[in-house]
Amino acid sequence: MIKIYGKENCRQCEELKSKLINDGAEFEYIEDIKELRIVASKAKIMSAPIIEYNNKFFTMDSFLKEVK
Repeated sequence: MIKIYGKENCRQCEELKSKLINDGAEFEYIEDIKELRIVASKAKIMSAPIIEYNNKFFTMDSFLKEVK
């Protein structure tokens, strides 16, 4: 399962959600700033969205390259 950690008013978060919906992918979207900060710290990624996939964390760009 794909988990997306995002935040309010995040253009890239909305773009990624739209792409995954259009591709028919199942995902969970988590919009919780505290959770995002915890994951960001753990993953050492400081921009939203952060994607958790196959027990790894990705930026949006690295995730899209991973799943091509």
